[in-house]
Amino acid sequence: MPRSQSPDAGDDSRRRARSQRPHRPHLDPPLGGRIMRVERLRSEAPAPSGARRRDAGSLAPDDGALPGDETVLMELATAPVTRMARVVYSSNAAFVLELDAADPVDPSQPLRAVYKPERGERPLWDFPHRTLHFREVATYQVDAALGFGLVPPTTLRDGPVGPGSAQLFVDVIDRELRDDEDEAIDPMLRDIAALDALVNNADRKRAHLLVATGGRLRGIDHGLTFLPYPRQRTVLIDLGGTPLPESTAARVASLAGDAGRRDALLERLGRLLAPAEVEAFRHRLRELAADPVYPVLDAWDGRPFEWW
Repeated sequence: MPRSQSPDAGDDSRRRARSQRPHRPHLDPPLGGRIMRVERLRSEAPAPSGARRRDAGSLAPDDGALPGDETVLMELATAPVTRMARVVYSSNAAFVLELDAADPVDPSQPLRAVYKPERGERPLWDFPHRTLHFREVATYQVDAALGFGLVPPTTLRDGPVGPGSAQLFVDVIDRELRDDEDEAIDPMLRDIAALDALVNNADRKRAHLLVATGGRLRGIDHGLTFLPYPRQRTVLIDLGGTPLPESTAARVASLAGDAGRRDALLERLGRLLAPAEVEAFRHRLRELAADPVYPVLDAWDGRPFEWW
């Protein structure tokens, strides 16, 4: 993982890097000070979740799926629930469901999902209430459109306590990574940093980066995404000002330049997000494709609030 320097040591270098680059209004936040006044936030408040839920209902579970995810997405959305357990220490209500279907990696095990019901979302001052589960699904849609495969299959479903999101449960490596495993995930970390810039992820903690059995990196917890103004916070902050790897930049440019794929993604996002949020994403995609450099974030405000 890219090594972190102290906020004080990194602040001057970030400012210098930003001063030497053209400003990208939808990607690059101001360095220092409050990002946005509450009055402006209220004036740009997205549509109520009820209206959005009606639109999202027309999004089939496998719409926009990464090739190979179609079956598991349908099962996550529709398979009967056989068991349910609460996830403790979660800031919003979250549950692990066991479903009447087979795990896609180990068919001898039941399919498990992390279920986040709408009614379990705590109100936040900067995110519209009862919209976080839509953002979880929208982030999967962007990841799948880019072809990264970093976000576990995620869809909407009606669960035991109402509508919410259901994401494939990730079995993780429960030991220290070997040197070769650590090196292998570095390119995936850079991919996920690009995804975070595009979805405007305000909460990329270390705990939200999982290494699954088999060495595959997975990113989880994408409820705090897609605000219509720059609000990114990430543990990968030290990538700011460095160029995207060529392969990563090529995926971003390919999506931005392919009108059919891009517009289909925007149409799906429009069923999950407010118009201002979709339009801001469109601008971020265009800006990152034209200037493939990770955003330089404020040394303090650009860091997530870690649990430990």
